[in-house]
Amino acid sequence: MSPSPAASAPSAPARGRVLVLAAALAAATGCNALAPPVPPPTAFTSFAAENVPGLSERSVEDESGGFDLRGSVPEIPGAEPLTGRLAAIADREAADFRNAYDEAERMEVGWTLTAAAKGLVGVRMVRTEVDHRGRHDAYSTYYYDVRTGRTAYSTELLAGDAELRELNGLVAEELEHGAGDPRRLHPGFRLYDSIGFNPDGGLLVEFDAGRVAPVAEGRVAAVVAAADARPLLSELGDRVLAATRTDPRAFSVDSPPQDPPPDEPPPPGPGVPGAVPPREDHDCGVETVCVALTFDDGPSPHTGEVLDLLDRRGAAATFFLSGNAIRNRPALAGRTWAAGHAIGSHGETHERFTDLSRGELDAELDTVDALIRREAGVRVDLLRPPYGDTGEAVGEVAKEHGQAQIVWDTDSEDWTGISAEEIAANVAATPPGGLVLLHDTERTTVEALPKILDHFESQGWAAVTVPDLLGDTEAGRPYYTRDPVANEECILLDGCPI
Repeated sequence: MSPSPAASAPSAPARGRVLVLAAALAAATGCNALAPPVPPPTAFTSFAAENVPGLSERSVEDESGGFDLRGSVPEIPGAEPLTGRLAAIADREAADFRNAYDEAERMEVGWTLTAAAKGLVGVRMVRTEVDHRGRHDAYSTYYYDVRTGRTAYSTELLAGDAELRELNGLVAEELEHGAGDPRRLHPGFRLYDSIGFNPDGGLLVEFDAGRVAPVAEGRVAAVVAAADARPLLSELGDRVLAATRTDPRAFSVDSPPQDPPPDEPPPPGPGVPGAVPPREDHDCGVETVCVALTFDDGPSPHTGEVLDLLDRRGAAATFFLSGNAIRNRPALAGRTWAAGHAIGSHGETHERFTDLSRGELDAELDTVDALIRREAGVRVDLLRPPYGDTGEAVGEVAKEHGQAQIVWDTDSEDWTGISAEEIAANVAATPPGGLVLLHDTERTTVEALPKILDHFESQGWAAVTVPDLLGDTEAGRPYYTRDPVANEECILLDGCPI
């Protein structure tokens, strides 16, 4: 049995409704040396293995390519779908870690039970990753319903997206005064992938090392007092709370579900708070004239300002992210997605895809796919080939990855060093249904953005995401514009006529 992580004691007093702590300190025992340790507020409820007759472990192992995966997931008689789901999660996390970081050495997977009562099992998984940054831990907590055989994500303890946003706001307020950086927070299900309860019934959130504070600071946790947490909970959340407050006793599953769900379900969708950001459907081309602003090469030092500007103006955009840029500013990838913008891959190295072999192309996409999945929890279905260069092999590899190629018909030329006024003038030439190339790495682009949005607003046009503009797209196919006739011409010419 993988041991439970050491209990932690608070390093600062509670302030208001939320307590934020870097949890790496020893547990306090109080004045009575003979009394058992009192669990600190940032410790999850814990249920001993002895309370679950027949509980064992299934090993998860992989030694391919010089990478070592070691660990286990719980195996409860009658709860086989839970074991299969957690094993699949461990395999996916290991593959993404290996693909995201060339320096990834190994991953160790451990677990503890946070609930085992009232027809529910809570499992907190701890992944210890080892790479060039040293050893650092990541956490995720899942809830299994013995009646349905379904394993729920942590954010499903909350009643909806509004409640997740409220929780995010409470944590952000407290991070202003304690551990972590509130600018790294966003109401996304991947960031909030470990939520549960402490022994006092408080709603406990924990963040992976490196998520809201530097990796060296380790785990950061936040607690919302029980009275304040209750209005945020879903029906599942109420059930889990009741299960965690039940005195430990023998727990067993009478029989497995008749129709167990698959080990690899589809990505989380509507119904999982934080999984599908709010996006407006503009009915482009019918009700509304639309254009899509696209930003390449980020996240950058300017991306946060671009996101703030778009939010103030009620505009949406699409961001094509590069590998090293995500590693340098991982929180911005999740924040961009959670704000309702679309994100896609711009490759790992920014090499011309047409100069690469099939194997090199595949590696370019694997890396960014893994990075985005780690930070935003979503499957990438959009690809921006660097320099807009594409060809038959690029299209075939993009199709294998399930990604449409998004090029452009309007180049802002912001990458050439021209002024903000010139950038805005170039974008003003965008035709209805056009795709605009911009770069959030350029200071002048940030300066030009208000003028660009002013222009489209004066025309009565909407700035939307690529999925909103194009609707359903075909994996591997290039798209330069929404206009199908013009798009075919651009494909034939390997670029749009000026």
